[in-house]
Amino acid sequence: MGQAHVTKHLFVTGGVASSLGKGLTASSLGRLLRSRGLRVTMQKLDPYLNVDPGTMNPFQHGEVFVTEDGAETDLDIGHYERFLDTNLHGSANVTTGQVYSRVIARERKGEYLGETVQVIPHITNEIKERIRAMASSDIDIVITEVG
Repeated sequence: MGQAHVTKHLFVTGGVASSLGKGLTASSLGRLLRSRGLRVTMQKLDPYLNVDPGTMNPFQHGEVFVTEDGAETDLDIGHYERFLDTNLHGSANVTTGQVYSRVIARERKGEYLGETVQVIPHITNEIKERIRAMASSDIDIVITEVG
């Protein structure tokens, strides 16, 4: 009897300061793990309330990277793609704005059945769903950069 496949998760964090090299560190880790034969994908959780960086000032946030499916994402998604030699989708970039928008949309549709919508558990559950959505039977490790 074979074991069930379990995708592992690795989180790269670095405090509150930007430009600390988390993206390149995470990308390098992904490349090293991939060179050992592991199937790796990557994701970035961004704390800003914008839905995506497409309308953000590039002098404040940096350049936008457009994925194959047309999503405007953080520049680090481009680093992940180049280091892993694979195409990622818009789901690889999660912003606080996306999370709150989704929870509010679900509340408006009545999906919470009249519950009082709160950060815990509704927002935290949405974040967990987006992290878990990256896992699949053909992925060994999901590397998630936080911040």
